[in-house]
Amino acid sequence: MGGSLVELSDAASVDRAAQTLFGSALDSRPLVSHSGAVWNDPESELLTTLRIGEYQPKNDLDFLSLHIARARADAIVITGKILRDEPSLRYDLRADARWGDALVEWRERRWGLWEPPWLLILTGSGHLDFAHPAFHGWARPVIFTSDRTAERKLADSPVPVVADAEPDIRKAIHHLHAGRACQCVSIEAGPSTAVSLYERPTAVNELLLSVYLGKTLDDRAKGSPLIELASLRRRFRSETSATHRSQGQHWSFHRFRR
Repeated sequence: MGGSLVELSDAASVDRAAQTLFGSALDSRPLVSHSGAVWNDPESELLTTLRIGEYQPKNDLDFLSLHIARARADAIVITGKILRDEPSLRYDLRADARWGDALVEWRERRWGLWEPPWLLILTGSGHLDFAHPAFHGWARPVIFTSDRTAERKLADSPVPVVADAEPDIRKAIHHLHAGRACQCVSIEAGPSTAVSLYERPTAVNELLLSVYLGKTLDDRAKGSPLIELASLRRRFRSETSATHRSQGQHWSFHRFRR
Protein backbone atom coordinates (compact mmCIF):
# COMPACT_ATOMS: atom_id res chain seq x y z
CA MET A 1 0.00 0.00 0.00
CA GLY A 2 2.92 2.33 0.73
CA GLY A 3 3.97 2.48 -2.91
CA SER A 4 0.52 3.35 -4.24
CA LEU A 5 -0.03 6.15 -1.74
CA VAL A 6 3.12 8.03 -2.69
CA GLU A 7 2.43 7.85 -6.42
CA LEU A 8 0.35 10.99 -6.86
CA SER A 9 -1.06 12.35 -10.10
CA ASP A 10 -3.28 15.33 -9.27
CA ALA A 11 -5.12 17.13 -6.46
CA ALA A 12 -7.77 14.41 -6.22
CA SER A 13 -5.09 11.75 -5.71
CA VAL A 14 -3.72 13.77 -2.75
CA ASP A 15 -7.18 13.84 -1.17
CA ARG A 16 -7.46 10.07 -1.57
CA ALA A 17 -3.96 9.44 -0.22
CA ALA A 18 -4.54 11.67 2.82
CA GLN A 19 -7.83 9.96 3.67
CA THR A 20 -6.25 6.52 3.37
CA LEU A 21 -3.21 7.60 5.35
CA PHE A 22 -5.05 9.13 8.33
CA GLY A 23 -8.41 7.40 8.16
CA SER A 24 -10.29 10.65 7.57
CA ALA A 25 -10.53 13.32 4.89
CA LEU A 26 -8.46 16.47 5.29
CA ASP A 27 -11.42 18.68 4.51
CA SER A 28 -10.50 21.75 6.55
CA ARG A 29 -7.52 23.83 7.60
CA PRO A 30 -6.99 24.14 11.37
CA LEU A 31 -5.57 27.29 12.94
CA VAL A 32 -2.62 25.31 14.32
CA SER A 33 -1.56 21.89 13.07
CA HIS A 34 1.38 19.98 14.56
CA SER A 35 3.24 17.27 12.63
CA GLY A 36 5.54 14.78 14.30
CA ALA A 37 7.13 11.34 14.02
CA VAL A 38 7.43 9.25 17.17
CA TRP A 39 8.11 5.76 18.47
CA ASN A 40 5.46 4.14 20.63
CA ASP A 41 7.48 2.26 23.23
CA PRO A 42 5.51 -0.99 23.71
CA GLU A 43 6.50 -1.03 27.38
CA SER A 44 4.94 2.36 28.10
CA GLU A 45 2.48 4.92 26.78
CA LEU A 46 5.21 7.50 26.26
CA LEU A 47 5.72 8.73 22.72
CA THR A 48 9.38 9.36 21.95
CA THR A 49 10.30 11.59 19.03
CA LEU A 50 12.50 10.14 16.31
CA ARG A 51 15.88 11.80 15.91
CA ILE A 52 16.72 12.74 12.34
CA GLY A 53 19.70 10.80 11.00
CA GLU A 54 20.95 7.54 9.60
CA TYR A 55 19.53 5.48 12.48
CA GLN A 56 15.98 6.79 12.13
CA PRO A 57 13.50 4.29 10.65
CA LYS A 58 12.90 5.33 7.04
CA ASN A 59 9.34 5.81 5.86
CA ASP A 60 8.10 7.26 2.57
CA LEU A 61 4.63 7.72 4.05
CA ASP A 62 5.88 9.86 6.94
CA PHE A 63 7.73 12.01 4.39
CA LEU A 64 4.51 12.38 2.43
CA SER A 65 2.51 13.20 5.56
CA LEU A 66 4.90 16.01 6.43
CA HIS A 67 4.63 17.51 2.96
CA ILE A 68 0.84 17.26 2.94
CA ALA A 69 0.87 19.39 6.11
CA ARG A 70 3.20 21.88 4.43
CA ALA A 71 1.05 22.04 1.31
CA ARG A 72 -1.99 23.08 3.36
CA ALA A 73 -0.26 25.74 5.46
CA ASP A 74 0.07 29.51 5.22
CA ALA A 75 3.10 29.30 7.51
CA ILE A 76 5.50 26.73 8.95
CA VAL A 77 7.21 27.16 12.33
CA ILE A 78 10.64 25.67 12.96
CA THR A 79 13.63 26.53 15.16
CA GLY A 80 17.19 27.55 14.55
CA LYS A 81 18.27 24.25 16.11
CA ILE A 82 16.47 22.34 13.37
CA LEU A 83 18.45 24.21 10.72
CA ARG A 84 21.69 23.46 12.56
CA ASP A 85 20.79 19.78 12.97
CA GLU A 86 19.62 19.39 9.37
CA PRO A 87 22.03 21.32 7.13
CA SER A 88 20.43 19.97 3.94
CA LEU A 89 16.79 20.60 4.94
CA ARG A 90 14.72 21.95 2.05
CA TYR A 91 11.12 22.99 1.58
CA ASP A 92 9.81 21.83 -1.78
CA LEU A 93 6.45 20.29 -2.67
CA ARG A 94 8.20 18.38 -5.46
CA ALA A 95 10.63 16.72 -3.04
CA ASP A 96 9.72 13.22 -4.31
CA ALA A 97 9.58 12.62 -8.07
CA ARG A 98 6.65 10.23 -7.57
CA TRP A 99 4.48 13.16 -6.47
CA GLY A 100 5.05 15.22 -9.58
CA ASP A 101 3.11 18.49 -9.32
CA ALA A 102 0.24 16.91 -7.37
CA LEU A 103 0.93 18.65 -4.04
CA VAL A 104 1.39 21.99 -5.78
CA GLU A 105 -1.91 21.51 -7.58
CA TRP A 106 -3.60 20.44 -4.33
CA ARG A 107 -2.31 23.56 -2.56
CA GLU A 108 -3.54 25.86 -5.30
CA ARG A 109 -6.81 24.26 -6.39
CA ARG A 110 -7.97 22.67 -3.14
CA TRP A 111 -7.06 25.53 -0.80
CA GLY A 112 -6.57 28.55 -3.05
CA LEU A 113 -3.00 29.10 -1.85
CA TRP A 114 -0.97 30.68 -4.62
CA GLU A 115 1.90 32.14 -2.59
CA PRO A 116 4.57 30.13 -0.75
CA PRO A 117 4.16 29.74 3.01
CA TRP A 118 6.09 31.78 5.53
CA LEU A 119 8.88 29.82 7.19
CA LEU A 120 9.13 31.26 10.69
CA ILE A 121 12.42 30.43 12.39
CA LEU A 122 12.24 30.77 16.16
CA THR A 123 15.72 31.43 17.57
CA GLY A 124 17.09 32.59 20.89
CA SER A 125 20.77 32.62 20.05
CA GLY A 126 20.55 34.06 16.55
CA HIS A 127 23.13 31.53 15.38
CA LEU A 128 21.90 31.01 11.84
CA ASP A 129 23.74 30.13 8.65
CA PHE A 130 22.16 32.19 5.90
CA ALA A 131 23.73 29.90 3.31
CA HIS A 132 21.37 27.15 4.52
CA PRO A 133 19.08 26.01 1.68
CA ALA A 134 16.00 26.83 3.75
CA PHE A 135 16.81 30.50 3.22
CA HIS A 136 16.96 30.08 -0.55
CA GLY A 137 14.06 27.78 -1.35
CA TRP A 138 10.32 27.80 -1.88
CA ALA A 139 9.16 29.03 1.53
CA ARG A 140 9.53 32.68 2.60
CA PRO A 141 11.78 32.90 5.69
CA VAL A 142 11.16 35.24 8.61
CA ILE A 143 13.02 35.19 11.92
CA PHE A 144 11.33 35.52 15.32
CA THR A 145 13.68 36.35 18.18
CA SER A 146 14.34 38.54 21.20
CA ASP A 147 14.96 42.27 21.08
CA ARG A 148 18.51 41.68 22.33
CA THR A 149 19.35 39.03 19.72
CA ALA A 150 17.77 41.05 16.92
CA GLU A 151 19.94 44.03 17.79
CA ARG A 152 23.21 42.24 18.53
CA LYS A 153 23.20 39.24 16.19
CA LEU A 154 20.71 39.86 13.40
CA ALA A 155 20.97 43.54 12.58
CA ASP A 156 22.31 42.66 9.11
CA SER A 157 19.94 39.75 8.45
CA PRO A 158 19.05 39.34 4.76
CA VAL A 159 15.53 38.17 5.73
CA PRO A 160 12.85 39.90 7.85
CA VAL A 161 13.35 39.82 11.62
CA VAL A 162 10.52 40.18 14.14
CA ALA A 163 11.64 40.97 17.69
CA ASP A 164 9.82 40.49 20.98
CA ALA A 165 10.86 41.21 24.55
CA GLU A 166 10.15 37.60 25.60
CA PRO A 167 9.63 35.50 22.46
CA ASP A 168 8.12 32.03 22.56
CA ILE A 169 6.28 29.74 20.18
CA ARG A 170 2.82 30.95 21.19
CA LYS A 171 3.79 34.54 20.45
CA ALA A 172 5.28 33.42 17.14
CA ILE A 173 1.99 31.77 16.18
CA HIS A 174 0.06 34.90 17.21
CA HIS A 175 2.35 37.00 15.02
CA LEU A 176 1.61 34.78 12.02
CA HIS A 177 -2.13 34.87 12.59
CA ALA A 178 -2.45 38.56 13.43
CA GLY A 179 0.53 40.11 11.68
CA ARG A 180 0.70 38.08 8.47
CA ALA A 181 -2.93 37.02 8.03
CA CYS A 182 -2.13 33.32 8.21
CA GLN A 183 -5.15 31.07 8.64
CA CYS A 184 -3.31 27.75 9.04
CA VAL A 185 0.04 27.43 10.83
CA SER A 186 1.95 24.14 10.69
CA ILE A 187 4.30 23.38 13.59
CA GLU A 188 7.51 21.46 12.90
CA ALA A 189 9.45 22.63 15.95
CA GLY A 190 11.16 20.01 18.08
CA PRO A 191 9.62 18.51 21.24
CA SER A 192 11.34 20.84 23.71
CA THR A 193 9.65 23.80 21.98
CA ALA A 194 6.39 22.24 20.81
CA VAL A 195 5.46 20.51 24.08
CA SER A 196 4.47 23.84 25.64
CA LEU A 197 1.63 24.06 23.10
CA TYR A 198 -0.05 21.14 24.89
CA GLU A 199 -0.12 22.95 28.22
CA ARG A 200 -3.47 24.47 29.03
CA PRO A 201 -4.89 26.23 27.18
CA THR A 202 -3.92 23.80 24.45
CA ALA A 203 -2.85 25.73 21.35
CA VAL A 204 -2.85 22.82 18.88
CA ASN A 205 -6.09 22.23 16.97
CA GLU A 206 -4.86 19.22 15.01
CA LEU A 207 -2.02 16.74 15.43
CA LEU A 208 -0.80 14.63 12.50
CA LEU A 209 1.26 11.91 14.13
CA SER A 210 3.37 9.24 12.43
CA VAL A 211 4.00 6.40 14.89
CA TYR A 212 6.72 3.80 14.35
CA LEU A 213 5.41 0.47 15.65
CA GLY A 214 8.67 -1.47 15.85
CA LYS A 215 9.22 -3.34 19.11
CA THR A 216 12.68 -1.84 19.52
CA LEU A 217 14.46 1.31 18.39
CA ASP A 218 18.16 2.09 18.16
CA ASP A 219 19.10 4.38 21.04
CA ARG A 220 20.76 6.70 18.53
CA ALA A 221 17.36 7.30 16.90
CA LYS A 222 15.62 8.22 20.14
CA GLY A 223 14.86 11.89 20.60
CA SER A 224 13.12 13.63 23.47
CA PRO A 225 9.79 12.47 24.90
CA LEU A 226 6.77 14.32 23.51
CA ILE A 227 3.70 13.36 25.52
CA GLU A 228 1.82 10.29 26.69
CA LEU A 229 -0.68 8.84 24.26
CA ALA A 230 -3.38 8.78 26.94
CA SER A 231 -2.81 12.47 27.59
CA LEU A 232 -3.23 13.25 23.91
CA ARG A 233 -6.53 11.41 23.83
CA ARG A 234 -7.80 13.47 26.76
CA ARG A 235 -6.91 16.73 25.00
CA PHE A 236 -8.49 15.99 21.61
CA ARG A 237 -12.14 15.30 20.92
CA SER A 238 -11.60 12.95 17.97
CA GLU A 239 -8.99 10.60 16.60
CA THR A 240 -8.80 8.68 13.34
CA SER A 241 -5.94 6.43 12.34
CA ALA A 242 -4.75 3.77 9.93
CA THR A 243 -1.85 1.33 9.96
CA HIS A 244 0.40 0.91 6.94
CA ARG A 245 3.45 -1.08 6.01
CA SER A 246 6.20 1.01 4.45
CA GLN A 247 9.71 -0.11 3.52
CA GLY A 248 9.27 -3.32 5.50
CA GLN A 249 8.08 -1.59 8.68
CA HIS A 250 4.71 -1.04 10.28
CA TRP A 251 3.58 2.48 11.10
CA SER A 252 0.31 3.99 12.24
CA PHE A 253 -0.81 7.47 11.22
CA HIS A 254 -3.08 9.38 13.57
CA ARG A 255 -5.10 12.53 13.13
CA PHE A 256 -6.18 14.10 16.39
CA ARG A 257 -8.63 17.02 16.33
CA ARG A 258 -10.09 19.33 18.94
